Amino acid sequence: MSKLGKKTQHSSKKKAKIQEWPLRRQLIAAMLMALIAMAVYAPSIFFDFVYDDDAVLVDNNFVKSGLQGLDEIWTTSYFKGFDPGIDTRAYRPWPLTTLALEYELFGLNPRVHHAANVLMYGLTACFLLLFLTKLLRRYHPFVPILITLLFILHPIHVEVPANIKSRDTMLGFLNFIIAAWMWLQYYDRHRWPWLVGSLIFYSLALFSKEEVITTVALMPLMLWYFRTRKWSRILALSWPYAAAAVSFLAIRSSVLGGLNAGIRLTYLDNSLLAASNLSERIASNILVLGKYLYMTLWPHPLISDYSYLTLPLVGWNDWRVWLILLAHLALIYWMLRGLLRRRLYAFGLAWYFITVSIFTSIVVTNVSAYNDRFLYVPVLGILIALVDVLRRHVFHLPKADPNWRLSANWVRNHMAGLAIVALLAALSILQVMRRLPDWKDRYALFEKDVQQAPSNARLLKNYGGSLARLALKAYRSGDYAQRDSFVQKAIDVLERANAQYPMVTGLIHLGNMYMMAGKYDESEKLLLQALKRDPDNRFAKTSLASIYRARGEYARARDLVESIDIQFRTPNDHLLLARIYEGLGNYQKAQYYRQLAGQ
Repeated sequence: MSKLGKKTQHSSKKKAKIQEWPLRRQLIAAMLMALIAMAVYAPSIFFDFVYDDDAVLVDNNFVKSGLQGLDEIWTTSYFKGFDPGIDTRAYRPWPLTTLALEYELFGLNPRVHHAANVLMYGLTACFLLLFLTKLLRRYHPFVPILITLLFILHPIHVEVPANIKSRDTMLGFLNFIIAAWMWLQYYDRHRWPWLVGSLIFYSLALFSKEEVITTVALMPLMLWYFRTRKWSRILALSWPYAAAAVSFLAIRSSVLGGLNAGIRLTYLDNSLLAASNLSERIASNILVLGKYLYMTLWPHPLISDYSYLTLPLVGWNDWRVWLILLAHLALIYWMLRGLLRRRLYAFGLAWYFITVSIFTSIVVTNVSAYNDRFLYVPVLGILIALVDVLRRHVFHLPKADPNWRLSANWVRNHMAGLAIVALLAALSILQVMRRLPDWKDRYALFEKDVQQAPSNARLLKNYGGSLARLALKAYRSGDYAQRDSFVQKAIDVLERANAQYPMVTGLIHLGNMYMMAGKYDESEKLLLQALKRDPDNRFAKTSLASIYRARGEYARARDLVESIDIQFRTPNDHLLLARIYEGLGNYQKAQYYRQLAGQ
């Protein structure tokens, strides 16, 4: 055979070796996944604002400044526009930027923001399929399709598309998988625009949520697993992403004044801090690790908050601790054994352990011991492992089939596997449909979750707060009987919350309810306690000022409201000042503040 013939034969073999599923079929499958994802969560478009939507949107002055607020959004911490006194370790300007843009175009409209979330979830489904198809190009095309389908239907995700605030989690993952897809395109095609685009999207992912930092470890693993064993090549392609992560941390540190400057976690946030000793802390932490793994496999019940007294503190005499420890050791052994052989299930387990690590409080104590949304990205690893098991032992799929298309004959030959998939999909959709309506408004959410976790102090406070809002709504509508009913229910719930753990917002809600009930002395006492804990809290100040105004103590009321930075005052605050100045007899000032209030 001639040299030219040998060269041609070698080239054709090389080309056949990397032949991929046709792009047209990939796009059709990606669009189908997007439509399924959006169809499942379409009901959430008609939901109201709930939970932390107030902090990132409804009461966030920077976001409600539209495009004019972008400078503050990119130079302050996550909740600064909501409350200047809040110090958090969160710096997530990109999600707030998208909300500010929507506010600029459409105003404060829950349907617009929820529709945007549903659209982003659809885009996540689309690009996840494209990314997995590219990553797993040597595997049967049904593998990435099945992984994507199970991911978008997994009930653990309900909170993320249904809650506007959780857009940070969704944007972090969406931008990362776009970046990873473009990165693989660059590796396969050697065209630098793919790399530039990849780094842009990776940066957006980092500026969406800090948890994306764990993907720095995933990038070289993906190359070693699915592209090349040359570490020089792997490091050359991975270092720009590590550099992007370091740059993000530097910017974040400069904005926040340090990596975790000014942050003081309490056991309310992370119940592990309530452990009486190190031994109990370690045992309880292992139990929490079991919670993470359990919820990936059996996501029930789903709760919006797992703070103090929801997750139990245990010792080493609890058999669950030993079972969970042994289960994790077995998974780690299985992962390491499979990594050496480059088994797909082992890559899935590595994905899970890497991405969940930032939440586990093992190395650094996390802001919360556990939350359902923390599993948004890690659950993909478990699904990769599960689908690999199904691929090998149920479907018996060949590793690659670039000419594959869904046909009646293929379906008949894989009925057992498809029946299992149909059962998993049906159970997932059923659980999503059961949980999704709970997110329609704050009252429905907290009423349901308090039933699931009756000893959770924060949920009790949130439920009492939602009852307080209903009491105010009834008062404004003139239904005083209903107002009194809601006031009493709110007081009962908030007293229980404060008995568990007195929180500033709980004290304010309870103070407002006592004020609505005409018990000014009790209200004043509670609001002063709130201000003692948080001297700059504008909600406590305006509520206390309302009491002083009702008593005729106009000067004290004026001083409280005017101590609030003017950029954080609401129209209601200006209206309160107008009424205070009317009481002081200064009608010129009263008129000025009425104008600021829009009257």
